[in-house]
Amino acid sequence: MKIVGSILMYPAYVLASLAATVFACVAINWWAPLLCDEQGNLPRWLGWFQTFDATLDAGWRDGYIDGAWGSTPVRRFAARVYWLYRNPAYGWDYWPLGLPFAPKDWRVVRYVESEALTLFVSVGPGFNVYYHGRFGMFKLGWKAWNYWNDATWKSDPFGPAWRVPLAFSISPFKRKG
Repeated sequence: MKIVGSILMYPAYVLASLAATVFACVAINWWAPLLCDEQGNLPRWLGWFQTFDATLDAGWRDGYIDGAWGSTPVRRFAARVYWLYRNPAYGWDYWPLGLPFAPKDWRVVRYVESEALTLFVSVGPGFNVYYHGRFGMFKLGWKAWNYWNDATWKSDPFGPAWRVPLAFSISPFKRKG
């Protein structure tokens, strides 16, 4: 019965996520990096605007952008702003809009992995559809896909807790095959 409630609430959750994203882009992302600590983390009260699995320095430290972006305070600030715009309000999707995840409560309905197609469909307290193929990449529902390990659920949580973040991503340009 939980799945029905999740499906019915999903459009409202997506709108809340969109509102948090717009708010972050307009009112938070351009100044929040001024408050980062040395490791690139926002203060706790701004934590829902940061990715739960990376600091704001992940862009230049992990190779998403050139490492030189971390070489001076001004460049590091610009890289942190970039990272927030790349991942706006990501913590909102994980914490208030995400769902608790217990592998025993989820069932994989369909899983296909090939050079031309990745398709993952699962249901539980929520649902997850992940498609990457000739029509692009689509991520809908809650990211149970991130817990899947080709044949079984992973044994460690995705992030700091056993939660699945909300997902609503449609990209016809990221094609596979």
